[in-house]
Amino acid sequence: MTIEPFALERWFASQPGPPRCDLSLSGAHPITLDALLALASPEQRQEFACLPLGYGPPEGSAALRELIAARAQAAPDEILLTCGAIEGLHLAMQALVAAGDEVVVQDPMYPAVAGLARMRGATVRRWPLAYGASAADRLGALASLINRATRLVAITQPNGPTGTVLQRDELDAVAQLLDQRGIHLLSDEVYRDLAIEPGFVVPTAAGRRRTIVVGDVAKPFGLGGLRIGWLVTRDASVRERIRALRDYTTLSVPTPSDALARIALEHANALLVTPLANARANLELLRAVAAREDALSFVPPRAGATAFVHVANAERVQRALAVEGVLVVPGTFFGDAHRLRIGLAGPSSDFADALAALRVVVEQRRR
Repeated sequence: MTIEPFALERWFASQPGPPRCDLSLSGAHPITLDALLALASPEQRQEFACLPLGYGPPEGSAALRELIAARAQAAPDEILLTCGAIEGLHLAMQALVAAGDEVVVQDPMYPAVAGLARMRGATVRRWPLAYGASAADRLGALASLINRATRLVAITQPNGPTGTVLQRDELDAVAQLLDQRGIHLLSDEVYRDLAIEPGFVVPTAAGRRRTIVVGDVAKPFGLGGLRIGWLVTRDASVRERIRALRDYTTLSVPTPSDALARIALEHANALLVTPLANARANLELLRAVAAREDALSFVPPRAGATAFVHVANAERVQRALAVEGVLVVPGTFFGDAHRLRIGLAGPSSDFADALAALRVVVEQRRR
């Protein structure tokens, strides 16, 4: 196996200290342990303080799996806890894909999935989101990419970085197409709780026969440091393969993180208030700037915490913003050098400051 450097994460690691305005984050901004424990009952805080720090059960606590199952529209025994969503993606790829196989990935999406597939020795084919295309055309494009070597199709629902969403009927059609051919669907749903459109519920791929859904507490709640993620699948044989693989990786999730994730999910609605309010307010600020600046354009995200913005001279704009202390992510990491990924879930004061810098830089690039 050849280990392929994860270019996006290497780029993050190379950044020189905290920026003045950080719009590089793709989820809720981190919260403190104190803020999370403030939501807990006195009994929960006492339980956390007295928690034994030995190994936890491989499957995680029953209470946490029940909370996840309720949100994921699944049964508790269909939940496998992982150390972050990235371990879930890694284990799913190991369990389902081998050298010589083919994997179809939504384009754009989180680049780790394609990298993991290539490390397994698989060929990666890309399924473009195709802005403005009909659901039938997108399904036809997917069908044309599938052959006898295809083992897995991977999507992000809602999509990162664009915030677009497959509607329930389109998701059903994709799942049916794959099930008929014995192909699994891997649906990364870490952004599903972040519906920017008020009242909108992002459809989940969970519950279908050959589907693996990945989630975590990092993107929606700002709790990446807990390293709590999960896989959801009805396929018992896949669950057993993943359990066997996990015995060679992390064994179980950290017991303190399990307890804190329970508190978070019991108070999920309270934790979602700030990132959703920020994302909605910041999206309106971005719309207003794009309406005035013909050098900027984007399809407004329906869910998630980022916008994928087309910018003239995007790479130079990104570097110029970095000099001004504003960090956004180059679109090259998502296969489009003409775009920038801009985080929406941070404080609106920072976002407005960053947009002011963006307007200045865009105007300078015109001269």
